[in-house]
Amino acid sequence: MRKIIGIAAAVVVAAGLTGCSSAADENAAPTGCTPALGAADLAEEGTLTIATNATLPPMQYVDADGEVIGMRVDLGREIAKRLCLATEFVNIEFEAQIPGVQSGRWDMIDTGMFYTPARAETIDLVPYEVQAVSISVPSGNPESISTVDDLAGKTIGVEAPGYEFDTLTALAEQFAAAGKPPLKVQTFKTNADAYQALSAGQIDGASIVESVTSFYQKDGRFETAVGGINEAPLALGFAKGSKAATEVARVLSEMRSDGSLQELFDQYGVPAYDGEIAVSTGPLES
Repeated sequence: MRKIIGIAAAVVVAAGLTGCSSAADENAAPTGCTPALGAADLAEEGTLTIATNATLPPMQYVDADGEVIGMRVDLGREIAKRLCLATEFVNIEFEAQIPGVQSGRWDMIDTGMFYTPARAETIDLVPYEVQAVSISVPSGNPESISTVDDLAGKTIGVEAPGYEFDTLTALAEQFAAAGKPPLKVQTFKTNADAYQALSAGQIDGASIVESVTSFYQKDGRFETAVGGINEAPLALGFAKGSKAATEVARVLSEMRSDGSLQELFDQYGVPAYDGEIAVSTGPLES
C-alpha cells in the first residue's frame, strides 16, 4: 500500500481495506458527487487517509474480525462521505501520528487527541467533542481509590505521550511538592498494554478518558474509580494550513446543524464540544 507501509513495523492497515467486502463498501467513495479535495490536498487522490490509534474501545478499536471500528471510525467515514471521498484508516501508535500528518503521510488524525494550545502551534486542530481523564481499577477497587488525592502512593499506568500522561505527571509533581506519598506514573506503548498490566496486578490503576473506562467497566473486570479529571475538548488534527482542515470543519458544522453529530455522540455517551467548530491554532475561547 504505497508510502504508508514501511513507516514503522507497528503500522497496521484496517482489515476492511484488504478483506471483508462490507467494510470495503463502507470505505468506498460515494458516487454522483464531486470530491471537495483534490490530489494536491490529499495523501492519495480521491481518499481521505485517517490515522487512528485503535486501542480505545468503544471509540476506536479492533473487533474480533480484525476490523477497526468505533465512534471515531464512524465519524471519519461520514466526514469522508460528505467530502465525496473514499476512506482509508491507518492504525498506528499515537506518537507517530503528528509527524505523519505533518509530512503528508495521512490527511487527518482521528484518535481522541486532546486540544492544547501547545499542540495547536504544531498542527491545525478542529475541536469537536469533550472528554476528561479517568482512572480504571480492578473490580472491587482493592486500593479504595475514590478521589484524586487517593492516587498518592499508587502506581498508575498510562499510554505515553499524551494528555493523560501530562495530567498524571502534573499530579505527581503536586503531590511531591505537598510532601504526599509519591504517585508513580508508569508508561506503556498503548492503552491496551496498560490494561493488560492492570489485569495482571502489576499496577494499581490505568488512566484514559471516561468513555473508555466506562466501556471496560461493562465486562465486570474493572471499574471507574475517579473521573472528571482535567476535562478538555478533543480535536481532529491536520497539517498546518491544510485545506482538509477547513473542509472537515465545514462538514462537522453541517453535521451539528442537521443533528447527525449529536446523534452519534448520544449513541456512545460522548459530550459534545459546544464552542465553534472551526480550525483553531491557539488557545480556545472559554
